[in-house]
Amino acid sequence: MNKRFIDKSTKRKDDIVKDRLSFFNTYPIFSIIEFNIAGNCNRDCSFCPVSNPEMYKRTNDNLSVELFTKIVKDLAQINYSGKILFSAFSEPLLHKEIEALIKTAKDYLPNSRVEIVSNGDLLTVKKMKKLYESGLDTINISMYDGKEQIALFTNMRIDADIPEDFTVLRRRYYENGNYGITISNRAGLIDSNEFRDENETHITELPLKSKCYYPFYMILIDYNGDVLLCPHDWEKKIIFGNLAQENIFDIWIGNKLKNIRQNLSNYNRNFLPCNKCDVLGTVMGEDSFNAWIEK
Repeated sequence: MNKRFIDKSTKRKDDIVKDRLSFFNTYPIFSIIEFNIAGNCNRDCSFCPVSNPEMYKRTNDNLSVELFTKIVKDLAQINYSGKILFSAFSEPLLHKEIEALIKTAKDYLPNSRVEIVSNGDLLTVKKMKKLYESGLDTINISMYDGKEQIALFTNMRIDADIPEDFTVLRRRYYENGNYGITISNRAGLIDSNEFRDENETHITELPLKSKCYYPFYMILIDYNGDVLLCPHDWEKKIIFGNLAQENIFDIWIGNKLKNIRQNLSNYNRNFLPCNKCDVLGTVMGEDSFNAWIEK
């Protein structure tokens, strides 16, 4: 097995995936539902496809509160109590009604966790307080500029009078031979070897001959309601359906995702976008994978 650098925040996410595994009509339910709630980002990181204007088309499109409400109502029908994550291919804080989305999620799914992954550029004491008061459980802040951001965001939280565990600070600046991140090539869109830990094995042969647990423990929703394979499929090569017209549980147990799971459980990544992806795929989600295999 190639040597991989594992992000320190992975254990926290893995614990949530394990703890939030549930079943509906005997089917294992995703522990994480990730939303791409906006069509834009305010940064151009070199290790992110956002920096490629030919691939990433910036738009002002956002996930509407109406569509999000429909989706969380569908989730309530299956007693969803997992993690709702605003992250994916954009900066979530660009969404002008993000507090309304958080409040809606908590109103219909009070036992769920609602989290954000943000670069923190748009955060202020006032904004942080509004997010907390709307019901947000955690904001994961990716710090790209340097260690001085630790004090910046820590003081911001203290000034907002918010509990310490509301913020998770994630190092994304270069230190000790790495950027603190488990890097991926975004299904072939960047050369991830340029950004790996100095002791990490470079990935030179694709497709990988390994399982991948992503579609066993999570699902991703685009701002227009499209159901996508995973957060690494930036080109959106696979669309399983659209939640404006369909029910999320029907898609989750449907034949399209069933075929993907069968291929990935058999070490078969020889299809787009997985044949171009260098994600290890087995860092978390083993319990969900085993639950599906036993199904």
